[in-house]
Amino acid sequence: MDNKYNVYVVLSATNLKMGKMIRFFTRYKYNHVSITLDNELKYMYSFSRRYKKPTLYAGFVKESMLRYENSKIKIFKIPIDRYTYNKMKRYFKLLEQTKNKYLYNLFSALFFVIHKKVKIDKSFTCIEFTLYTLSRYIPKLNIKDYEFYSIKDLDNILNEYLIYEGNFIMSDKLSWKNDSYLDDSHILSGYFGVIKNIFILIYRFVRY
Repeated sequence: MDNKYNVYVVLSATNLKMGKMIRFFTRYKYNHVSITLDNELKYMYSFSRRYKKPTLYAGFVKESMLRYENSKIKIFKIPIDRYTYNKMKRYFKLLEQTKNKYLYNLFSALFFVIHKKVKIDKSFTCIEFTLYTLSRYIPKLNIKDYEFYSIKDLDNILNEYLIYEGNFIMSDKLSWKNDSYLDDSHILSGYFGVIKNIFILIYRFVRY
C-alpha cells in the first residue's frame, strides 16, 4: 500500500451550547466527528449546522477547521490505497454537488441518548455519516452501518490510528474559503429552513 494516501477522522469538543449539551448527556469528552482526505486538514466533511445561527439548520457541510478554534480535538490517520482514495474523493465531490438533497438527521440526534438510530434516506448525523463512509470504503475496520455506534465507540475502533490529541493548533494556512459558517445573512431564512427540513425528514421516514 502506498502510504501517501490516507483518510483522516477528527473528533472535536465544540465550544457552543449544543456541543456542551451533547457531552453532558453522553458523558463523553467529544461531541462531533468530521472526515477528510486533506492531509493539512484545511477542510473536512461532516453533517453539522450550515451557519453558526440557527443551530438546527444543518446538513452536509464542507467545514473549515477554524470552526474548532479553542477546541479539544483528536485526529486519526487511516492508510488507504490509491483506488480507495479516488473512490472516496469522487464520493465527497458528489456530495458537494448534491448537498441540498442531504439533511441533518434530527430524529437520530434525539434518540442517541438511548442508543437508537433512525434510518432516513439521505439524512445523517455527524457520527452516522462518518461511520457510513468508513463502512462503505474501508471494510478492514469491520464497521457495520446498520448497528449503533457512539463517538466513544468510534474512538475505540480507530485507536491504533491515533496521531494527535490535544488543543486545536491554529495554522496560518487555514481559511474560511468554502465554509459559510459565519455568514449571518441567512438567520431568518434558516429558521424557515429548519421547519421545512423537519417536514421533509418526516416525509422521507414515512415513505421509506
